[in-house]
Amino acid sequence: MTTLAVPGATLTYDVQGHGPVLLLVPGGPADAMVFTHIRPLLAEDHTVVTYDPRGLSRSPLTGTPGPDVLRDHAEDVHRLLAEVGPADVLASSGGAITLLEHLRHHAADVRTVVLHEPPVTRYLPAGPDVPALFREQGLAAAFAAFMKVVGIDPAPPLDPRAEGNFAYFFGHLMPATGAYEPDLDALRATPARLVVAIGEESTGLPVHRAARDLATALGTGTEVFPGGHGGFDTHADAFAARLRDVLEGC
Repeated sequence: MTTLAVPGATLTYDVQGHGPVLLLVPGGPADAMVFTHIRPLLAEDHTVVTYDPRGLSRSPLTGTPGPDVLRDHAEDVHRLLAEVGPADVLASSGGAITLLEHLRHHAADVRTVVLHEPPVTRYLPAGPDVPALFREQGLAAAFAAFMKVVGIDPAPPLDPRAEGNFAYFFGHLMPATGAYEPDLDALRATPARLVVAIGEESTGLPVHRAARDLATALGTGTEVFPGGHGGFDTHADAFAARLRDVLEGC
């Protein structure tokens, strides 16, 4: 475990394994723990870097969130990669939105970026205003609505760590992610290799459609990965093998 002081926060990250650097970026309110099952598998032939994004778990804010939360998260990726070196990246869900913003400014940091089911709002159907529910009715109401959107009903109980993460997510990161509009021209021109990934069990879900529509807008195809939106956790062995193939261009 290593810490890195950044403007407005202290990031905590972990490094495991040997070989080319592979950064794993969690989505939404998730932290590095979401990669617990796949990290040691990938560390057999990669230097795997995982981290808790600012405002989540081991990466506390040192002040109040700034006016451009998503840009802050994207700059954190840049600062982290300045410490560990250029990398390939697997970015999950909202973490993939962070990488889309990062690529606008720091494409030289990365080689291949696998964007696993990025929920770009322009390609999603209308749904409940979860941040508004959080502001008006509190964490429990927002959490229940969010879980229903992702297909989990009733919502499971929250432990104190998760409560803090979801409060930051609903209050700051989710509104920023929801308002994000990708710069398609810049993304088409990026020197980085972009791979839009979809889960084979996500067919028919909004995130599946959003990922396919983004790939169409970028003029690329999609790569199918085992499992659903969290396939890297539920199908870790098969997902790791598929990721290796994609990174190698197979």
